[in-house]
Amino acid sequence: MDNFLTHTFSIKNHPICKLKEKFKIQYVMGLGEFMCYMSQKDVRAKLVFEVWARSIIPTLPVSCWQCTKNYSQIKTATSLKRDGFRFFSMRRIFVFDCFYLASTLNTELVTCTYSFLHENVRDIISRQILKDVYANWGKATQKKIPTELLKHQKDNETFNRKPLKKILVVATMSAGKSTLINALVGYRINAVKNTACTNKLCYLYNKPSADGIIVKREDGRFLYSYAIESPQKGEFNEAGLHFNSSLSECRICFIDTPGTNYSGNKSHGEITRKAILSNNYDAVIFVVNSLQFNTEDEATLRDFVLKHTQKPIIFVLNQLDRFNPEDDSIRDTLDSLAKLVRTKKKTYQVTPLSAYYALLLKLSTNNCKLSRQEKIQMDSLKYQFQYDYYNLAKYCQDSNWNNSEITKTGITILESLIKAL
Repeated sequence: MDNFLTHTFSIKNHPICKLKEKFKIQYVMGLGEFMCYMSQKDVRAKLVFEVWARSIIPTLPVSCWQCTKNYSQIKTATSLKRDGFRFFSMRRIFVFDCFYLASTLNTELVTCTYSFLHENVRDIISRQILKDVYANWGKATQKKIPTELLKHQKDNETFNRKPLKKILVVATMSAGKSTLINALVGYRINAVKNTACTNKLCYLYNKPSADGIIVKREDGRFLYSYAIESPQKGEFNEAGLHFNSSLSECRICFIDTPGTNYSGNKSHGEITRKAILSNNYDAVIFVVNSLQFNTEDEATLRDFVLKHTQKPIIFVLNQLDRFNPEDDSIRDTLDSLAKLVRTKKKTYQVTPLSAYYALLLKLSTNNCKLSRQEKIQMDSLKYQFQYDYYNLAKYCQDSNWNNSEITKTGITILESLIKAL
């Protein structure tokens, strides 16, 4: 995986946004022509350009992705200097954008960008600007480049230099694995059904700031959407989005695996077992269905994980919101789970969770529309979690957590365990 999925491409305060409409159009037309030529009409380059350009002007001209005979759009963009009576040079910003967007595809394109612009931009001032930007590229400072652009570049570079934590998430069917991943991400990314959902490995990457979502489809195409939850309508192998959680500053990847006990397709279990054996991850989250605790299928998967990985494991006892205080003991169930793994694995954690309630709380605070049924369930769970029995944070070893609603679900504790890996 390169950094393409973990890069933020939109920008809220691009300096060109301050110009009149006609100048913004001329600017994005030149930038589009440059990216079209430099990438040889690569689809990833078009995606990068369109997201960046829509930060400047929401409705892009139809003809902004094409190469003219003599690169007239590029030359127009580098020649614009005046907005009314206020002197404003766009050339330095345009040159910076060309270098920056090209470098997101391949760092080697920086040199190609310089050669191309030097060949096709002939006026003395533009050539001097080109030399200045190229000479200082990659350095801590860039003279006369707006701080908004430098901050955007720095934030992406700083984030992508962080070590990547890859977390393999495994479970038997109906343990709530997809709901748990959705709760950690803060959006409905994975489908949640009562039947088998995941039939392959799916990779969800965090990126540095809110920027919609980029998905890599099964056919290899990359698609971008401002609406985070739309990809669930189609199949994808990888996706990058900004996590709505305390993990938002971490460079992290959740690897979703198929449930291992789906009788309709034996290959599901094989895919997960191969992923476990690969050791191509930094830790495992094992999701336990508290309502079907220690079934034969779960015990088989648990023993396989304990035997074949040397990586840290977090056992998550999920769906505790469905426990009955009169019949079920959260403490006893957690202790029983701890005993099952204690003699077999030293590097492990056991933590309680209501992934569904955590997800509803995050969706409600993230401007995501809840269905009528979800609203009813949300109200019911709010009432239910008023009782101390359902305050899942108190069952953890470190019980000095606040009593906020989201902390009671256990998701805050789980996120802290992931950050500590």
